[in-house]
Amino acid sequence: MVWLLAWRSLWDRPRRTLVLLVGYGIGVAVMIALLSVGDALLAQARDRDLVAGGDLVLLPEGVDPTVLKVNGVTDLYFTIQQAGFVVREILLGGRFAGEIAAAAPQIDARQVYVRRQGKVFPAQASGGVPSLDNAAHATAAVPRARDTTSDRAWIAPPPGELIDRLDRFHAPPRGARSTWAEWDYFNFVDPETGTYGYLTVLAGGEGQGGILARIRRPGRAVEDIRIRAAIRPGDLSMESANERIGPARVHNEAGRYHITVDDPRLRADLRLVPDAGFYLPAAEIAGDALISGYVVPVVRGRMSGYLRTAHGDVRLDQAPAYHDHNWGTWRGVTWEWGEASGRGGAILYGGLHVDAGQGAIEARRAVLFVWETATADAAAHRGGFLGIFPIRAITYAGWHPGPVLDGRRVRIPSSVAIDAASGSDRVSIRIRVMDGLASVAGQPASGIPSAGITFLQLRGSAEIRGTVDGRRLVFDAAAAAETFVRP
Repeated sequence: MVWLLAWRSLWDRPRRTLVLLVGYGIGVAVMIALLSVGDALLAQARDRDLVAGGDLVLLPEGVDPTVLKVNGVTDLYFTIQQAGFVVREILLGGRFAGEIAAAAPQIDARQVYVRRQGKVFPAQASGGVPSLDNAAHATAAVPRARDTTSDRAWIAPPPGELIDRLDRFHAPPRGARSTWAEWDYFNFVDPETGTYGYLTVLAGGEGQGGILARIRRPGRAVEDIRIRAAIRPGDLSMESANERIGPARVHNEAGRYHITVDDPRLRADLRLVPDAGFYLPAAEIAGDALISGYVVPVVRGRMSGYLRTAHGDVRLDQAPAYHDHNWGTWRGVTWEWGEASGRGGAILYGGLHVDAGQGAIEARRAVLFVWETATADAAAHRGGFLGIFPIRAITYAGWHPGPVLDGRRVRIPSSVAIDAASGSDRVSIRIRVMDGLASVAGQPASGIPSAGITFLQLRGSAEIRGTVDGRRLVFDAAAAAETFVRP
């Protein structure tokens, strides 16, 4: 009967029937489209990538979002390394502060086990910082939660606590003690006299350490001072920046370093004040036979005090200074490295080279880190991290005869050029080398357990020029650089 009525209607009123059929088809198509959109919205609402709230979700590099969507077992331990630095200095730092209203780190659906009345229950736990969750409108925010003392310290750590987090020592892994080395390194330059120097407090994995100092006064030969010392239990702190190696002490005084050495060959009493915001968190790479760790608690700072040697005193008053901390198995390792800092900002660059026999490690391209003074008043000393830029080339030019080492004249460059870029951003650095020191890698003066090549420490001035986010970056700075050359 239905088919008969439809046929009669089409036969009597063909045009009207066709219009009705077309309209009905369009209506069905629109309904299908709306249902599809609704299904997509429901899928997005359930998507693990989108439930965090906010406009963007930041994931570890190399993570496939589809793995998170299907709850794969390989996503159980995904974390963003140095999340505090990422939130404080990058997302909410000077460069992006005008574009990002809020950023909230979260730990999502971690497997935990709860012990209650002698029984263990599996559970899932998520976590975040309440004030940041609320600012970012995170869907996982806990209603009426308030920041704890630990939360507030995570958001804005006191200077002393931040230094302790960054600058603690590490326990050598089993089997690596014979090649393990860990050291605090400081350098300074006195702009008034041109005197510069390096101070290293070194610990070996087998209970031996020492103090290495190199002091260069204008027109005079370099002073190399080496003091051997045994390391006793409790000398190295795994919880703070405090350490003691023989006659040397490094102490964290509420975010300021107090470095002393009390030995007839070297007496020193130095205080290093870091400039806020000028630091780089710890990074470590590891292979079958290699561990290399590096952290820079003081990219730009000011040093005051004195060093006393058999050749007289070196007095410092707010002299530009730098400090980093290294650890690992360094045999067969060389590098390209440099740093420069001035009123306008600071840069740090580096690339690691590993002998083939050290085991496979992830290839790490040389990179450049850039900071600028974030306030209009440079005297405020607050730094703003601008970013990490892959280095295209490091070029040494103008090689000429330099210092004498083991009876032969070592050649050093007169300039170092670094070219780095990321997308449309580009930064170039030209270091004019004004002086250089040389030592044989593997000897105590160098502090480097490699051998057979010459270690160069260069001093000069740097011109930093570039474009970041469409605006010019221009400042000059005192610079230090290191490289290795073969005889």
